[in-house]
Amino acid sequence: MNQKERIPVPAWYWVIPVLALLWNLMGCAVFLTEVFAQEAMMESMTEEQKEWARAIPRWIYFVYAVAVSTGVAGSIGLFMRKTWSVPLFAICVVAVIVQMVYTILIAGGLQAMGPSGLVMPVLVIVFASALLWFSWFAKGKSWLA
Repeated sequence: MNQKERIPVPAWYWVIPVLALLWNLMGCAVFLTEVFAQEAMMESMTEEQKEWARAIPRWIYFVYAVAVSTGVAGSIGLFMRKTWSVPLFAICVVAVIVQMVYTILIAGGLQAMGPSGLVMPVLVIVFASALLWFSWFAKGKSWLA
């Protein structure tokens, strides 16, 4: 098939890149807040939670940056209908899982934040995985080139 001859996508397709980009831009905003305004972000935390947050190693913020940047780039790839969105979302999922498993399970986030602290990490993992699945699905339908 010629590059210029693209298979049309259903109208609902465009909802996914919009939601994906908004979600991932919010992730970027949270990342920037955690990196540049961590103390302000921790104002409502208990001392134990603050201690936990301050103990997170710097390398995990690199993983976090990889997760949000590949999520944004993958979302843009969906807008452009590019197949490279699939590997970007795959990298995003791996980075998200590494970040969440480390901070919640290994570094003790579950103990510091309590069970309610699992809501956002689980949501992030589910949404990142759904975007990977959708990009793979769209590629299989030849909606991405």
